[in-house]
Amino acid sequence: MARFDIFSQDFKRNPWPVLAEMRAAGPVVEISFPVLGRMHLATTWESVSDFLKGGDRFAADARNAGKSSSLGFWWAPKAMRILGQNMLTLDDPDHRRLRKLVDVPFRRDRIEAMRPAIARIADQLLDEMQASGDMDMARRFARQLPLRVISEMLGLPDEHRIRVTQWMSDFSDIKGPITVARMFGIIGKMMGYMREEFARRRVDPRPGLVTELVQAEADGDRLSEDELLAMVFLLFFAGHETTTHLISTSVLDLLQHPDQLELLKADPALAPNAVEELHRRNSPVQATKPRMAREDMDFHGYPLKRGDRVMGFLAAANADPNRFPEPEKLDLRRKDVKHVGYGGGMHLCLGMHLARVEGEVALERIFARWPDLSLGVPAEELRWLGRPGLRGPVALPVRVRQAEERAARAV
Repeated sequence: MARFDIFSQDFKRNPWPVLAEMRAAGPVVEISFPVLGRMHLATTWESVSDFLKGGDRFAADARNAGKSSSLGFWWAPKAMRILGQNMLTLDDPDHRRLRKLVDVPFRRDRIEAMRPAIARIADQLLDEMQASGDMDMARRFARQLPLRVISEMLGLPDEHRIRVTQWMSDFSDIKGPITVARMFGIIGKMMGYMREEFARRRVDPRPGLVTELVQAEADGDRLSEDELLAMVFLLFFAGHETTTHLISTSVLDLLQHPDQLELLKADPALAPNAVEELHRRNSPVQATKPRMAREDMDFHGYPLKRGDRVMGFLAAANADPNRFPEPEKLDLRRKDVKHVGYGGGMHLCLGMHLARVEGEVALERIFARWPDLSLGVPAEELRWLGRPGLRGPVALPVRVRQAEERAARAV
């Protein structure tokens, strides 16, 4: 079994040497993953792309690969079993049925129509940062923006949004097995609140995505209450994690590449391509959820047994020089920057358009407000998330030179 340093601070800070080492070891490598144990990783652009499109060979639902439960863990508690019945952990036809019921609110045209609302929320957050003097771009902005946006999309009452976003922020702060009890406490509160909200929407269908989900119907199918819970949790968990770390790593990368930042400031039309390139280079979600081989097979020259767990290592594919020349280089004008950061195949990210628009709006509003933004600490002092599969700074202190000079003159 190969050993690759994919969990340390050194790797999170500078992943490219290890990613190159992984690809050199082969298109599929075997490692030991925390909690999950033995795992096979697809490492190249070609093998990861084939894995993402291979729903006929790799099962998201472990029961389709010979396991007794959908998650592949018989000991999973009831709450996790309920929340585990989501689109990420189901195969067709169940996956197709759920996707069909929720696709409409996440279409590109619906998300584009939200751009002014997302800009309003971004400006509110920047106002709050400036007023408080707490200039942690990761905690005060990058984490809060997607949480507030999805809360507004869901149509949660104003008086409840702060409570729900705080629960989700607390959940994101959970860092290890010692705090698992706290995690289940938060999940229990969220499940109880959302069940009450579903009941209210059946009587009083106020505008918002919760009402749309409660009323959603396609081909005679509706979401069960457990499916509603799993869907809302998926929107919160999967959606906000991706966008949070996309924003924070993008801001950091641009501050470390002032020439590219100046390009973006000079040409706002570059924003869509810039966000794609920043996503590719930083790969905030570094790996897919595990899937299981449906049968014994040879996959890119590597033998797999039925039930073997496999992950697509998105970060390695996005840094493959056979697909992206000079992959370590940040080039906001890079041509054909189609990456695998949103997955692919039938599990292509539902919130892909939302994450892109949030990323574009975030960068536009941040650098319009603070064109002289700089890092508040040396980059080598930043701490990175220890959670496997995610890449982003724990905190991102920034400075605004003009504001500091004004404050100094006022003294």
